[in-house]
Amino acid sequence: MSEVPEKPINQILNSSRYLVLIAVVGLSITTIASFGWSVAKSIQLIIDLMQGEWRSDMSVVRLLSVIDMYLISIVQLIVVIGLYELFIDELKVPEWLRVDSLNDLKKSIIDVLVIFMAVKGIEGLLKKETPLDALIFSGAVGILVLVLTLFRWQASLSKGAHG
Repeated sequence: MSEVPEKPINQILNSSRYLVLIAVVGLSITTIASFGWSVAKSIQLIIDLMQGEWRSDMSVVRLLSVIDMYLISIVQLIVVIGLYELFIDELKVPEWLRVDSLNDLKKSIIDVLVIFMAVKGIEGLLKKETPLDALIFSGAVGILVLVLTLFRWQASLSKGAHG
């Protein structure tokens, strides 16, 4: 039997998935930069702690900020791996790192945003001049965290209903 030649439009669209390599390369570069930024923040925090900054409540916020930066870097890496796996080819990664849909990638981003906002909320509580300013800022952050959490929860319910 002879094979039926693929239509030109199918060939073009099948090849267009490789455009995602632009995002993979760009995000890989920003991931490396983010890990470098995380290391720099870690070193600066250690230096500051050794110079007596451990007495300040803001040191805890700065520590959370360092952890948060590493989490952002890791999520970027997960997105890079996920985009590559979704559009280009499979990789040998642990099962927990497998990405089956763009929704899986969005879930990782939302999870980090929630943590990021929580850290900013704590930072705002410690930095605001008046109790009212701290309350307003914390309330706004709390609402945003709640909305992101509800969005994530609703998305997981939808996935369960359709998956």
